Amino acid sequence: MTNKVEVDAASLAKMIADGVAAALAANKATKKAKGGKPGRKPQTDEEKAKNRAKVEAETIKAFKAAGFDDVQPRVNVMTYNKWIENGRRVKKGEKSVKCGSFPLFHVSQTDPIKVEGTVH
Repeated sequence: MTNKVEVDAASLAKMIADGVAAALAANKATKKAKGGKPGRKPQTDEEKAKNRAKVEAETIKAFKAAGFDDVQPRVNVMTYNKWIENGRRVKKGEKSVKCGSFPLFHVSQTDPIKVEGTVH
């Protein structure tokens, strides 16, 4: 036996909206009960400076261990793309030094980019 129910478009839309709202509220309550992670809070300038100093110290240590003498992060030690932006390219066969998740190269591992075939 089947029962037929007739619903107008406005009533159907209201029922769907109420159901979605109830599901979202239940999901939010479940996350709070499970101790859902809040968003990351922005770092203060002091925290950023502290982290930057830590990363630079680790970079210097890694490059010194790899045999490089003059190591200045963000000056003569950069990522591949930063060297390209600064008009230099990493020499073929050079291996990066991993510092955290960044592969970095020393200036001695790069050559200036030469533009060939330019007409003056």
